[in-house]
Amino acid sequence: MSVKITPSAVTGTVAAPPSKSYTHRAIIVASLADGETRIIRPLLSDDTLLTIDAVRQLGAAIEQNGDMLKITGTGGRINVAPNSGVIFAGNSGSTVRMAAAVAALSPTRVVLNGDARLRQRPVGDLLSALESLGARARSLNSNGCPPIEVQGGRLTGGEVTISGQASSQHITALLMIAPYVNSGVSIKVVNGLRSRPYVAITLDVMRAFGVDATNDKYRQFSVKDGQKYRGQDYSIEGDYSSTAYFLAAGAIGGQPVTVTNLNTDSIQGDKFFLNILERMGCSVEYGREQVMISRNGELNGISLDMGDCPDIVQAVAIVAAYAHGKTAITNIGHLRFKETDRLGDTALELGKTGIRTDIADDTIVVYGGKPKGAELEAHNDHRMAMSLATAALFADGDSIINGAETVAKSYPGFFRDLVSLGAKIEELP
Repeated sequence: MSVKITPSAVTGTVAAPPSKSYTHRAIIVASLADGETRIIRPLLSDDTLLTIDAVRQLGAAIEQNGDMLKITGTGGRINVAPNSGVIFAGNSGSTVRMAAAVAALSPTRVVLNGDARLRQRPVGDLLSALESLGARARSLNSNGCPPIEVQGGRLTGGEVTISGQASSQHITALLMIAPYVNSGVSIKVVNGLRSRPYVAITLDVMRAFGVDATNDKYRQFSVKDGQKYRGQDYSIEGDYSSTAYFLAAGAIGGQPVTVTNLNTDSIQGDKFFLNILERMGCSVEYGREQVMISRNGELNGISLDMGDCPDIVQAVAIVAAYAHGKTAITNIGHLRFKETDRLGDTALELGKTGIRTDIADDTIVVYGGKPKGAELEAHNDHRMAMSLATAALFADGDSIINGAETVAKSYPGFFRDLVSLGAKIEELP
């Protein structure tokens, strides 16, 4: 799908969609729990639907009733029928990594695969860690990427060592299955941990379902044996990652934009976007479960380490494209292994609008100016599509975003909600 975006005056109020990170984790944990769980207001997007399908194949029963998921858990007993097929994870790194760990609890062989891009995304560190716990886990193409084969059953406990550089989802996956590993699990993280807030979300969901893990400054985690998840009612809070595009629109356009359905005490790392916008010259007002962004003066470029917040780098980059001076975003080399090369491809698309960027191994520098309308590509990346669409609202001339349908990966209602703020968007035939 291609959309034409005409420069627009954007202001008003919009509700944040449910958190994708919390929804993934709640589905996985509920599928392992004893008893029944009701997940209230989950995000139902391409990625989370893939996770739902995956845990169904791994033995959980799931029903959707309106704005709720009812999940009957497995109690950690994963019994997959032999030759039951392949779990398809699309381009969802969360799905393939979390489901692979759950599959390690199955005594029968499970194969997980995905689309062409997922088959380039690294999972080797997770496979090695699962093997150290007693599972058989291998990349079928021997390149550390999907498709992968996992077979386990009664996993042995002990300490596993894993790098925190490739993906925090590896640590998340190990933590979530830890209660069902004999004798408990200790996870030692080496080389530092990127995207720490996503592991904090994992620990938060585990705790809500009755399992405690010790956390030694994100360098070592321990989960004692004898703990089990318990089914319950669980509500999903609003998503700061997806909210970033509306906040960016308020920052660039200067008119007030209010986002509701937000936990203002959230531990989501992408809440940091509000601090970034304040540093760039915006005003942020907090209300009850809402925030409002506005601006009177000009936007200014800044320097940022965003190693813990990779999912809002593109949103920062498009605000930086309208700021005075340059914005340097560092410690983001892992963005090259997301849905697309988010360093190279973000620079490519901003270049089409006349904005200069410099990129290095783990850095992008954006030189602010006045973007012009252009024909842009989403690169099958939901966050690229949403970022470019937001930038196009204030460009000099109309823009076309090709591949815009990819927003369904995390936010199916994105364009509808953007239109509700005054955006002029036309779907092209």
